[in-house]
Amino acid sequence: MKIAHFTHPFAPIIGGIESSVATFAADLRTLGHEVLVVTTTPSPDNASESGILRVPIPPNGARLYFGEDAAAPLDDDERRNPDNVGSFYHCIETFAPDVIHVHQPFLLGRWGQEYARARGLPLVFTHHTLFHREEDRGHLGGLAALESAARELAVAYSDFCDGLVAPTPSIAALLRNQGVAGPIAVVPTGIDTARFASGDGAGFRQRHGIPADAFVVGHLGRLIPAKRIGYLTEAIVVFLSRSPDAVALICGEGEMALPLTDAFREAGLSDRLFLLGRLDEGEIADAYAAMDVFTFASLTDTQGLVLTEAMAAGVPVLALRATGPQDVVVDGVSGRLLDPTSTPADFARALVDFREDPERPRFAAEARRRALDFDRRTCAGSLLAVYDDAVNHRRGQSAHRDPRQEPLAALHDRVAAEWLRLASLSPSLHALLPTRGFPDFDPRG
Repeated sequence: MKIAHFTHPFAPIIGGIESSVATFAADLRTLGHEVLVVTTTPSPDNASESGILRVPIPPNGARLYFGEDAAAPLDDDERRNPDNVGSFYHCIETFAPDVIHVHQPFLLGRWGQEYARARGLPLVFTHHTLFHREEDRGHLGGLAALESAARELAVAYSDFCDGLVAPTPSIAALLRNQGVAGPIAVVPTGIDTARFASGDGAGFRQRHGIPADAFVVGHLGRLIPAKRIGYLTEAIVVFLSRSPDAVALICGEGEMALPLTDAFREAGLSDRLFLLGRLDEGEIADAYAAMDVFTFASLTDTQGLVLTEAMAAGVPVLALRATGPQDVVVDGVSGRLLDPTSTPADFARALVDFREDPERPRFAAEARRRALDFDRRTCAGSLLAVYDDAVNHRRGQSAHRDPRQEPLAALHDRVAAEWLRLASLSPSLHALLPTRGFPDFDPRG
């Protein structure tokens, strides 16, 4: 089978969507299938990459995403122009996919949608992102209108597709509540459980000067407001002030790195903060293994890959009960889940309780066992079953203009208008775009 994945964020960006696409692409190839990843994220070195088609965004973004002729035949001039969207359409034609799998319903997702219908191909959509949630509103600020439009589009787009994937049961239930009527397959993004189970925690501590006997409170991920890093920082600072032989190990980059550092300095705890930035791939499993507990405060993740990675390393999780954690962590077995209204002080008290719990070794063993449910080989097989069902659903239906495309087009245009409006807003909002599945660039060109 030939599968074309359409996603805005991709490597070198590091995040849940990017990891999901990369993991499934690699595993599908291992299983003997051909995969093409179509993305708007530029290559860091402009090197040629097998199996990746990087689409440069035109100055105003218009034709690639919003043109009515996105899937129309090309003339000779369009084929000869390497900077024209036509040349990328030609690449898709040459690849000749059997399935189109989109990871955002808007912008590049519209092109995938129209191409699939023009060629009579099955269209599969993974709903990675929760749009326009109340808990998220304070972090998104000027993105609120875009989030609202994107959520409405995502629901309509879901019912338009031949296959719909939710990464967790919670997301499937949320989609139902939002009005999605068609079948939903729950397929989490898998992890290499063997890799994360083989980390060298003692070696990592030694390399980075972390005391061998310290109790290590850990976190790995993007240090951005949407992940509630401020909340997590406050909770860990309170915990460390009560636990003189404990330290914090934070791995990741983002705009919250400086406020986090300032908070530890103001509390007189700078010497107990190990803020290591973005780790090399080879050190990630070791970093997890160096932790005694993994902390997580986000309320808006659809799965939270870092949770399963930490658990595969035998690290119990302390998180707030929300989509993502509640589907991964078994409360009282592989970790602890707190009420989402818990304060940072409540979180700090839970850390104290966890540290003093004589059952901690059992938590670690259960975390490893639970993580096996998310092994990447199992998840890849589940995704292939979704593709087979989508192919069967589309079989016998000719390429045509689906009447539902007209109302979808209006929703696409509404999202596009809000996206382009960001050009007049604070540049800091652009940093949030990839976290919501949008390309991160100034639409003014």
